[in-house]
Amino acid sequence: MFFLSSLESRNPPEAAQSERSADDGPVLDSSAMFKAKYRQQKKLGEGGCGCVYAGYRREDNLPVAIKHITIDENLLLHEDTDGLHIPMEVAVLRKLEAESERHSAHVDLLDWYIVDEELILVLERPMPAVDLSNYIESKGGHLKEKEVAFFIRETLEALQHLHTCRVVHLDLKPENIMVDLHSPTPGIKLIDLGDAVQLSAHRRYVHLLLGNPEFAAPELIRGTPVSVATDVWSVGVLAYVALSGVSPFLDESPEETCVNICRLDFCFPDEYFRDVSQAARDFVSSALQQDPRKRPSATSCLQHPWVGRGGAHGGEYSKTPLDTTRLATFIDRRRQLHDVRPVTNIKGLVSSSLGNTL
Repeated sequence: MFFLSSLESRNPPEAAQSERSADDGPVLDSSAMFKAKYRQQKKLGEGGCGCVYAGYRREDNLPVAIKHITIDENLLLHEDTDGLHIPMEVAVLRKLEAESERHSAHVDLLDWYIVDEELILVLERPMPAVDLSNYIESKGGHLKEKEVAFFIRETLEALQHLHTCRVVHLDLKPENIMVDLHSPTPGIKLIDLGDAVQLSAHRRYVHLLLGNPEFAAPELIRGTPVSVATDVWSVGVLAYVALSGVSPFLDESPEETCVNICRLDFCFPDEYFRDVSQAARDFVSSALQQDPRKRPSATSCLQHPWVGRGGAHGGEYSKTPLDTTRLATFIDRRRQLHDVRPVTNIKGLVSSSLGNTL
């Protein structure tokens, strides 16, 4: 690939490896150097492009996440200021870390290597931490609406930072939101920016929909350009799920789920939303707008009465604990998902189902 050959000349001499940073570019053909600096342990997860492992840095036992990505034609590239094509995920993480006022809600890139046609990213791993699904499950039936609003606000603040940098995440879901348990008040960190892209004023970007579409916005399904509003849709789905324990658009197959999304086929059944405030429902409805131009920005979402720090109607959230029984079922089902295939001919299927209105 072009970026591999372009970076050959930037491979630093062995003596300089210990002083390098993620900004220096990758170390090429460097399996021994990677193993000398980091120890890789158990697998944490697997996706369409590779696997993520737990590990630590040998010199100081710093916990890290080690992400192995197959280098093939599906690897997104970004042209940097030197005219070199580097992996998009690396470019995105560099962009976020380069901002003068760094936000704490995304993981840092510590190192990156190229070994045997594989890209290896070494990332910060917050400890102790669990993903949002596991955190909600640990509440054991004591989850309150106010807590859901808190995590939605934290997620929006993280997205606000990404969007200010013209970065869209494009894969926002409970598994990609880590709850950092290090401080008395849990915060969140966004992980897995493998689908994230830097938006350009000169080029529109259409993203390939992979695997389960539960949190995907209509534009991902229709094959139309994405924007920062694409992430806001996912926040709306996330809020709906956390409040009710059910998925708003899920159907028997990924294709049927996609049709429901494009039809905006959802409601607030009393069975699931009886004890949820009207302000919470209003927030979800505002985010789940068919037209991306009608969705509020992350900044505007943060001004919504339900999300804002003043709380719904001046702090009046529903006091009734949310039923987490359905959430437990939702979480268990998500754990069984391993399908990362592209949803084939989805635009044609949805167009046919909607009467060729796409």
